[in-house]
Amino acid sequence: MRKLSITTTQNVSIDFAVASLGQRIMGLSIDMIAIAVGVFILLLVFSSIHPNLAYLALLYFFVYTPVSEILMNGQTLGKRLASTRVINIYGEAAAIDDLLIRWVFRMVDIWFSLGALGIIFISTTSRGQRLGGVLSNTMVVSLRSEMNLSLDDILRIEDRSVYEPIYKQVYRFKEEEMLAVKQLLDRYERYHNEAHKKLLAKASERCAKVLGLDHVPEKHHDFLKTLIKDYIVSTRS
Repeated sequence: MRKLSITTTQNVSIDFAVASLGQRIMGLSIDMIAIAVGVFILLLVFSSIHPNLAYLALLYFFVYTPVSEILMNGQTLGKRLASTRVINIYGEAAAIDDLLIRWVFRMVDIWFSLGALGIIFISTTSRGQRLGGVLSNTMVVSLRSEMNLSLDDILRIEDRSVYEPIYKQVYRFKEEEMLAVKQLLDRYERYHNEAHKKLLAKASERCAKVLGLDHVPEKHHDFLKTLIKDYIVSTRS
C-alpha cells in the first residue's frame, strides 16, 4: 500500500495511505448496488404516482455520489464499507466544489471509458488520483489501520519481566489513540519543527488528563514514548 507524507497549510506533516485499486473497485461495486436498488425503489414509487414521473428515478443515479460525499465527509456507502475517504491533497476535508469537479469527470474516468481511464490514472499517479482527482486536487485515502504491527514493532517489549509499566491507567486508552500518538511521535522526530512541537504538547495534555495526572510531564516526547511502552506491555503481556 502506497503511503504519502502530506504537509498541511499549518506546516504539519501527516502520513496517509493511498487507497488501493482493489479498495476503490470494491467501493464502486457497493455503490453501484446501492444505486441500482435506489433507482429500482424510486422507479416503483414514481410509476405508481404517474408513469411520466418514472424518469425522475434516474436523478438518483446522478446525484448519489456527490450528495453522499458532501453529507458524509468525503464518503459514500461504498467508500465507508471499503474504508476509504476523499480528502484534498493537503490532508484536509475536500470542499464542495472539489467534490463536484470529481463528480463531473467521473463520467469520463469511469462511465465513458468503462473505467479504463480511471484505472490508468490511479495506477500511474503518485497519489493514486484519477483525472477528476488530479483536476480537483483531491485523492482517496485508506482508513484501514496497520495498528497491531505498528505498535508491536515500536520497542519490541515482550513481557512484564522486562519492563514494568509506569502509568498503570494506560488501559483507559483505545488502540487507535495509541497509534495516533505513535504517528505523532514519528512525525515529530522526522520534521522536528515548531508546529509538531505544539501538537506534541497538546497530545501530552490530553493524555495526562485521561490518566488523571495532577500535572503534565515537562518532557512531552519522553512522556508519550513511555506511555506507548506501557500500553504495549499492558495489552500484550
